[in-house]
Amino acid sequence: MKRVFAAFAVLLSFSAVPGFAQDAGALPAAQHNRQKIVVLDGTLSPSSHNASYASGYFTIRNDDGADHLLKGVSSPICSSITAHHTNQEQTQATNDLFSHLSLPHNSEMIFPPSGYHLLCGGITKPLQQGEKIPFTFQFLDGDSITIGFTVKPV
Repeated sequence: MKRVFAAFAVLLSFSAVPGFAQDAGALPAAQHNRQKIVVLDGTLSPSSHNASYASGYFTIRNDDGADHLLKGVSSPICSSITAHHTNQEQTQATNDLFSHLSLPHNSEMIFPPSGYHLLCGGITKPLQQGEKIPFTFQFLDGDSITIGFTVKPV
């Protein structure tokens, strides 16, 4: 009985060490920042028409009691990131959506394939299915969140 308990204790101690439990270089699939904003469910789908573009889909949630402002989204593989809507006309105001997006308190916004989502342009490297691509969401107060968007077909 003591051996089983000792082995269980060793396993628990290893699982508490982040470097052992998961790849230290892995990107989180969801992350909160100090403002209680979480970004999750990020996926990136390469365009079937143009290899230099991909569409990004995600959910952003403000769990704080205060409103916040998203001032930008960036990724090392995108030379530009704009907003795109599948079924609506593009304008400068919609292109710049992610540079001044208000996040109302205690709210959730979903950016799905059939609505507003981000468009990664000028992709600098080929995308591999299952790969995680870092996207950083910057907020007005200087705080940021970086999560991995998983590359998936549309």
